[in-house]
Amino acid sequence: MKCKYIIRKRQIGDVLWIEPIINEMAKRYKKIYVYTKFNELFENYPLTNVIFKNKLNLLEKFGAFIEKYLGSNFLFINMEMSYEKKPHLHILHAYQEKAALEKKNVYPKLYLSSEEQNETSIHAKNYAIIHLESLTDKNYRKVYGIQWDEICSYFKSKDLAVVLVGKSPYNINGAKFVQTNNLRELISLINKCKIFIGIDSGPSHIAAALKKPALIFFGAVNPEFRHFKEQFTGYFLQQPCEYAGCYHDVISKFGQTCKLVGDNGIPKCSLHSNDYLLKHIQKLLTDISYDSEVY
Repeated sequence: MKCKYIIRKRQIGDVLWIEPIINEMAKRYKKIYVYTKFNELFENYPLTNVIFKNKLNLLEKFGAFIEKYLGSNFLFINMEMSYEKKPHLHILHAYQEKAALEKKNVYPKLYLSSEEQNETSIHAKNYAIIHLESLTDKNYRKVYGIQWDEICSYFKSKDLAVVLVGKSPYNINGAKFVQTNNLRELISLINKCKIFIGIDSGPSHIAAALKKPALIFFGAVNPEFRHFKEQFTGYFLQQPCEYAGCYHDVISKFGQTCKLVGDNGIPKCSLHSNDYLLKHIQKLLTDISYDSEVY
């Protein structure tokens, strides 16, 4: 067989994690066709035998449907619901298993143009990015208890500006919201930041892929199934709970319901404090090496 199709339509983080699969399959086949809704993630991809598609034609759709119905991967490797059906596997390992590849711990790669690498839309040379916008109504995928204006004041004392990112504008005293027009602008913005702080989300996976020092909030999700701790620069922020990791106890598109407070209360795993966050910010600042201008 001379070609393969890889399908993972959405979301941003889920699509980004197919990059190691693309890279490995491209070594084995003459052509690799990748169908996603977020092909912007793969701009500047260096392998010329990889073709990214925004949609399938009728014949391709029919072939993908038949193989999905039969549960085969002869031509189409459909990653939809791969890790969702195997919630106790790392997302990449679930993809590798689906593609019949050896399980390896490797982060996806992003490729930036020289213009993107020299992004200068933020006037502050040194800045931290905060991303808190959750696109789900699940309470354990959000952050509670932090007085963010105090966090911004701390960053200001360290000569770090604070940039907020997300789809919809929101306000935190001492921070500037930056509306990016597309994924490439977001990638460029994250690439130039000194520290990333955010929820388990697409932007956080972009930050990790770019090897940015990061603090990522996790609620009911076990971070060991989303990242490789030995390769990650930063800390996973998660509070103790007797049902820790309960997100992985169900197989569902809709996720878990908090066993302690239901859908509307504040889960223990997601309730943090300023002292807790500041302690980890200070640890991260100690761990990483900055240009002298930062201080």
